[in-house]
Amino acid sequence: MKRLLAVLALVAIPVLPAQAATTTPSDYLNDVARNLGDTGVWVDPEVSQLSSSEVAELDAAAKRSVAPMRIAVVPAAKLKNSKYSSSLAWEGEEIADQLYDRVGVEGVYAVLVDARSQSQGRGFHAVQRADKGPTYDVGGAVDEAVDCCAPNYESMLVRFIQRAQVINKPWYVDVAPWAGGVVGLWGLWWGAVTFGAHRARRRDEKAHLEVTRPILNEEIIQLSQQIAALPATNDPQQAKLSKDVLDAVEKARHRLDAAKTDPDVEAVTTLLGSARYGLVCIDAVRAGKPIPEPTPPCFFDPRHGPSVAEVEWQPEGGTKRAVDVCADCKRRDEAGESPQIRMLTLRRSPMPYWSFGEEMAAYIDGYWSQGAGPRWWFPDQEARRAGQEMRSRWGSRRAGARFGRLTSSIGSSADSWSSSSSGSSWDNDNDNDSSGGGWSSGSSRRRRSYSSRTRSSGGGSSRRSSRRSGGSRGF
Repeated sequence: MKRLLAVLALVAIPVLPAQAATTTPSDYLNDVARNLGDTGVWVDPEVSQLSSSEVAELDAAAKRSVAPMRIAVVPAAKLKNSKYSSSLAWEGEEIADQLYDRVGVEGVYAVLVDARSQSQGRGFHAVQRADKGPTYDVGGAVDEAVDCCAPNYESMLVRFIQRAQVINKPWYVDVAPWAGGVVGLWGLWWGAVTFGAHRARRRDEKAHLEVTRPILNEEIIQLSQQIAALPATNDPQQAKLSKDVLDAVEKARHRLDAAKTDPDVEAVTTLLGSARYGLVCIDAVRAGKPIPEPTPPCFFDPRHGPSVAEVEWQPEGGTKRAVDVCADCKRRDEAGESPQIRMLTLRRSPMPYWSFGEEMAAYIDGYWSQGAGPRWWFPDQEARRAGQEMRSRWGSRRAGARFGRLTSSIGSSADSWSSSSSGSSWDNDNDNDSSGGGWSSGSSRRRRSYSSRTRSSGGGSSRRSSRRSGGSRGF
């Protein structure tokens, strides 16, 4: 009898499968937020629509954006409470708001939900949360990204990043009094600042040209001699390449004669780099070899021509880095000899050309330019920083930049005054709350309304900043 009861008990009790560890949508967004502590783009590894190179380019574009922008691309399955659920844990803009809640920093937040179709949760959701600063047209950016490019994720995100930087309606448009006198004074101020910025930049560029003009004249003469020494040929391809090289050098000569600005210097060195590449092509055709692909110039001296290899090099007192070098410099490196670095004497002792910062920035930019395409990476960090700081200084002098700083300062002051006033009003409400039952009821309602704005999870402040703009589209 006992054995029979034991058998019946085993039959009556169902065997439950072991419950697999699951991650809730809230826990998953916490992980996403940890990957977006800084601005940029983060893509879940399970999303296969974007390659690593596309993600890197999108991340760089988002980091360069005027608007602080954080974008996540996530699978729809991870935003569902269970694999049997047909809907996401949140809908529309609230998905982007949930990411903002967890990061806790004002800015533009966007979530591209990956799925096979709109019915399975595929969509693009974005919102801007900020209590001050400009309002960006995030809603328009979502619509434009979906209308133009869906379901191509890379094109959608490129268009969104471009469009979401557009200021929708600056606050000063609503409050600025449009009067003829004010507009006239503003125009005079703008013109004076623009003229001053232009004059300061030209002064800098004139100093740069005094350094680079004799250097470039020397290079043009050297290249002209190399071209004159080329042997005569009846081969049509060699003849055309020789003509192209000669044309490039002549264009560089004329551009240098009329040069006044850094872009002129950059154009000259780009032409000289093309001429040296043409000489390499002529040598290849003469030797019966295929024409090589364009490469960055030799780092140690751009006059050496296009690079053929990459070597590890460490300057005195600096860090080791990979640099592109010509064939001769590669042989010197393999033999343990010092590289033939182009040295310039501008003030005291000779120094490498890249050590002169902004004076040689246009020279370097031109040689490391691929014409109308992207630029090659220049391996000296200090030289790159000098060029960036120079361009930032020029940009900060412009009337638009100064006006932006002025309006931002005024807006911050107004926000501070408004916050102080709101704090005083809140204190008065609390004082009134202690004086009678009727006031107490009203104060409780206010507290419940404020509490409804608190975040559901994550870090940052205890309430959401104002919603400036947003949009949500399935596709």
